[in-house]
Amino acid sequence: MGLGTEGYSPALLVKIEYAGANAPSFGQAAKALDKLAELPISPKHVQRLTERLGTERAVQRDREVKLRQAGGLQPQHAQPPAVAVIHVDAGKLQLRAEDGQPGVRHPHWSDTKVACLQTYAAAPGGDDPQPQPPAAFLDPPAVVRLCQEIAQVRSDPATRPTAPPVERKGQRGQSDHRRVCLIRTAVATTQPVEEFGWMVAAEATRRGFYQAPRRALIGDGGNWIEPLGRGHFTGWTMVLDFVHLLTHLHAAAMAAYRGQARQAWALYERLLRAAWAGQVQHVQSNLQAQLRRLGPPPDNAPDDTPSRIVAKVLAYVTANAGRMDYPSYRRNGLPVGSAAVESLIKQFNQRVKGTEKFWLRGGAEAVLQIRAAYLSDDGRGEAFHANRPRSRAAGGGRLKAVA
Repeated sequence: MGLGTEGYSPALLVKIEYAGANAPSFGQAAKALDKLAELPISPKHVQRLTERLGTERAVQRDREVKLRQAGGLQPQHAQPPAVAVIHVDAGKLQLRAEDGQPGVRHPHWSDTKVACLQTYAAAPGGDDPQPQPPAAFLDPPAVVRLCQEIAQVRSDPATRPTAPPVERKGQRGQSDHRRVCLIRTAVATTQPVEEFGWMVAAEATRRGFYQAPRRALIGDGGNWIEPLGRGHFTGWTMVLDFVHLLTHLHAAAMAAYRGQARQAWALYERLLRAAWAGQVQHVQSNLQAQLRRLGPPPDNAPDDTPSRIVAKVLAYVTANAGRMDYPSYRRNGLPVGSAAVESLIKQFNQRVKGTEKFWLRGGAEAVLQIRAAYLSDDGRGEAFHANRPRSRAAGGGRLKAVA
């Protein structure tokens, strides 16, 4: 039966791992295994096996990183993709103190770094396939919901909107010009940006992204993304995620004309259309005009002061001006938004984020690796078990195994 020293067949280990990393909790995973696989197993043992397998996946990942650092990692396939895009962003989860005692002490929110490595079918060259912004970006209720959604994905529950936004079908789309998405793989970690960059570079190397004729790195204006691009993706097209830019432009317009909805929306629409057309100087001049009208913010002004908000958005646009040539990106078949990684972060969050979930860093890292494997389209979730050597049982006193 191929039983390992865990006492479970490889097929049952796949089920345990899958349930442990994809069910909302280890307790619900144990209930699902009992009900669906007739496998009576305690939540604690599901946790131990899941974290052990996730740690093994992390070790395998780190081996590839070291091989990449040594220049020995090779692409899996001889034919590179036509269009290779890496979307990066950060999510949230809660960690707790690593003191070994039972219970939750010193809980705190921490970042998860996530990359979505997506290939696309080659798009024909020529004119801009969508010179006008998507209708959802010019619909006031849809824009408000979109800004709330971005804030909810990126923030901790203490700062998220009190009324969670309800997304309507088709509302979130980045563009009416549909690109053909091919294969998605995922990278996720709780480790710092430097380590994350090497993980993403190793995955990109393995998938042949560096040989693709069109390749791009898409992210928001976070101060960690530009160094990541310089360190690992020199020569790639760097794209500022348009949706995050939209939220900043909307915030500036609402602040510039606080309490004057019509004037605020008119300013937002001017900024939005100019940004979509790649007219960065026009965006800057409009923001500068508003800053002159409002006056410079005092040094001790609160963060919600209108002039301070407009000044921050102007600085954001200026810092990212070189990543805002959106017509060129669209002509080259590149996406201009981060819907791919935003969706991926939500899928990670379904397992690891919650006001009642408090992780030790090692356990969170292990679960993220399994979650990433099963959220990838190349079958790596199951393929991991094909050549996995059997190892000792995880922990003592576990329940009797049922093969």
